[in-house]
Amino acid sequence: MSGTAHDAEEAVRRLCPLVSEAHALCYALVMALSSTPREELTGHEIDALCQVAYELLNKLSKAMECCAQTGEPSGS
Repeated sequence: MSGTAHDAEEAVRRLCPLVSEAHALCYALVMALSSTPREELTGHEIDALCQVAYELLNKLSKAMECCAQTGEPSGS
C-alpha cells in the first residue's frame, strides 16, 4: 500500500467515530424538535431545523458507507 493510500485509510479510520457521534447528535436534535411545544418555535424555524437535520443525516449515512467500505479487505 502506498503512503498516500495508507494516510487516506488512516484518516477515514479516525473520522468514523466522529461520524457516528455526529449521527447520534443529529438524531437527538430530531427527537428534541419533536418534543418541543409548537408555540416555542415558529413553523419556519422547525421546518428549517428539520431540513438541516435531514440533510446532515443523509450526508452522514454516505460517510458511514465510505467508512464501512474502507474497512473491507482490498480484494472485495
